[in-house]
Amino acid sequence: MALEPWEATLIAASVGAVASTSAVLLTHLLTRARDRRHKRWDRRMDTYVELLKSRRAMGSARRDFLAKRTTPSQVFDAGEELKDLGPLRAQLSMFGSTAVQALDDLALVGFTQWMKAVSEWRDFDSMARADPESARRAEEKLEQIKTLSENADLIEKRMTEAILAEADFKVPFELERWRRPFRRDAVKR
Repeated sequence: MALEPWEATLIAASVGAVASTSAVLLTHLLTRARDRRHKRWDRRMDTYVELLKSRRAMGSARRDFLAKRTTPSQVFDAGEELKDLGPLRAQLSMFGSTAVQALDDLALVGFTQWMKAVSEWRDFDSMARADPESARRAEEKLEQIKTLSENADLIEKRMTEAILAEADFKVPFELERWRRPFRRDAVKR
């Protein structure tokens, strides 16, 4: 049985409509997926910008302390940083890579150790005029603070390199490569 011309016209129109609709749906799905990837990328980069600002403020506080012996509270608003830390850590866990998250964890541990050492140094330094033993301990603590500062600066440098590698699409970023240069006695994992 041969096809009638009207049947052939309907079949051709139906096949054309299905093909056209399929192409539109496929294009829409692929565009939506691309837009989602771009939006996630933008959020990741915005998170990294905030992360670098925060860590550079911490680095500036360390350098100011070593240069002027000013307390971190005079150059660094720890309350403000702690208030911003929660949302920043949440954003980092949602959008950041595992390498940057691990390096940020190291940076926070290093900064916490540094703050604790500065607090101990301040206690020893306040008693140094009356007690020679406290003066000696204050000098030892100051050397430890310098070592912790160097390690923290190195961690921040590695974190910046990791972020730049991601931004330049030079991934995957190898975390183990960045852990090696840290002094193990000053940064605990």
